[in-house]
Amino acid sequence: MAFWQPSKLTVYLVAGVATYPSTFQECRRMLDRLFGEQGTEATMEVLFPYGDYSRKLWRQVWEVRSDLTRLLLPSRIGARAMIRDLERSYTGGPVLLLGHSGGGVAACRAARLLLEQGISADDIRVVQIGSPRVPVPDELQESSAYFYALDGRGRPDDPVTRLGSWGGWLRLPGGIPAWNRMRYAPGYVRGLPVIGGHTNYFRHQLPYVDGESRSNLDKTISAVADWLKGDQPSVKLQKGK
Repeated sequence: MAFWQPSKLTVYLVAGVATYPSTFQECRRMLDRLFGEQGTEATMEVLFPYGDYSRKLWRQVWEVRSDLTRLLLPSRIGARAMIRDLERSYTGGPVLLLGHSGGGVAACRAARLLLEQGISADDIRVVQIGSPRVPVPDELQESSAYFYALDGRGRPDDPVTRLGSWGGWLRLPGGIPAWNRMRYAPGYVRGLPVIGGHTNYFRHQLPYVDGESRSNLDKTISAVADWLKGDQPSVKLQKGK
């Protein structure tokens, strides 16, 4: 992906199910510092498309599952809740949607709705962290990144990222259909050595700090920053894996 450094940026941190309001507090500060250092004026807001920790967990999980199983159709629940929030606060221009867990599903769906409203894909970036695999439309794939946890042995360590599918049909030369498990994958996919797995990507204190004094949050934000800057080549998963 090409270097992306808009002068002004709207950032939405999108929560998954049963999330506490304080979850993104340190993440928000770190992103604000990051964008400030590169000269980007960033406005940030935390969104809860499925509700927060005080809402019934089973209903939130059901809603994420409903959004996840609607393939490439617009969401009925998470994304539309986000669009209502965006209509209140988004004034146009470049936008970054960073979602954790089910929030990544809602972020991807909302990005598609923004496209349908005439926002250019060049002005949209979607980051999914520890999210189920939701199909990404072709026009958003190069604008989307996906991060998942690895354990100390370099193996996937987040069961939520095994949910869903990026698969779809392709037509080979001669019109022969072929199933491709990466057909609707984000353009950038990367594993992160996160201590503790799914719920801990944004932890910044012990015991979520490694031997090199890097916290889970440090690793997560650093990876997102590298992608936004275009410093990393695409590491999209191999087809069929």
